[in-house]
Amino acid sequence: MTVSVENREAAFPIPVVDISQYLEDPRSSEADRVVEIIRHACETSGIFEVTGHGIPIELQDRVFEATKAVFNLPADEKLKLSGKPGRGYEVYGNEVREADTRPDVREGYFVGRQLPGMNNQFRPFGEPNIWPDPKILPETKFRQPMLEYLDAVTDLSFHLMQILARGLPQLDTRVIAEFCRDPIAAIRPLRYPSQPKDSAVVGTGAHTDFGAITLLLQDGNSGLQAFDPSQNAWVEVPSRRDGLVVNVGDMLQTWTNGAYKSNTHRVINTSGSDRYSVPFFLDGNSDCVLRPLDGSSDGDACTVEEHMLKMYAVTYK
Repeated sequence: MTVSVENREAAFPIPVVDISQYLEDPRSSEADRVVEIIRHACETSGIFEVTGHGIPIELQDRVFEATKAVFNLPADEKLKLSGKPGRGYEVYGNEVREADTRPDVREGYFVGRQLPGMNNQFRPFGEPNIWPDPKILPETKFRQPMLEYLDAVTDLSFHLMQILARGLPQLDTRVIAEFCRDPIAAIRPLRYPSQPKDSAVVGTGAHTDFGAITLLLQDGNSGLQAFDPSQNAWVEVPSRRDGLVVNVGDMLQTWTNGAYKSNTHRVINTSGSDRYSVPFFLDGNSDCVLRPLDGSSDGDACTVEEHMLKMYAVTYK
């Protein structure tokens, strides 16, 4: 399939939404307007960007410094930090997301949420995190900023899920609350080297995300593209240092029976310099059952854990 790359203003608007007034007073008329803008984005493109989210730029900067620090370790030290999918260091080319392309050109590092007070290390997605030796990379330079950011962005994701629930009647707030109780969630710092303008080379191939929502922190370098099926075009998503890009994922599309769209996106970095980003994935409570909330179909219902295991098996071969 041959598709073009368009400027987003031309055919595929991606709203930038200041959610600060919603966070200050969710019952205000300004909050209602935030809900409406985000609802429309979820029903059309499946992608939007939030500002005024309350995560300090100072913490974001420390996260990027930590990301660069871990990826700048010697190759042999990074390999010691590799684990099973979902934890630790990921080497270049460990995934092929898109048919007829080479393996994804990036390296990554998974840091998952550890459920407090639970010995869940033997349950899928509950394994302990993998950390560099503090003698090689001090905890203040990697572990601490990563965990601090993970806590902050997890809290933000809960607010966003409440906004999404208000946008559609079938998204019951009680179901959302259960989904967000002790969820599977992770951040995944990524480094994309600059690449040649070769259609067979992608940083991350075209895909949708497994979970409910993804919140993406970007360093200012462009490269993220969203697919607009109505125009058969890839749309450049600007990289704002004061914003977080939010993608609707497959779980939310299932819940809403397709009313909210799971957005197809990819990364191609031809900027001439490394691109750093830190996606956060909210995947939900392991035992939460995924089915359309309007009762239209229960035939393919499965739990969050079952869904995640299936998708990991397909992605990490």
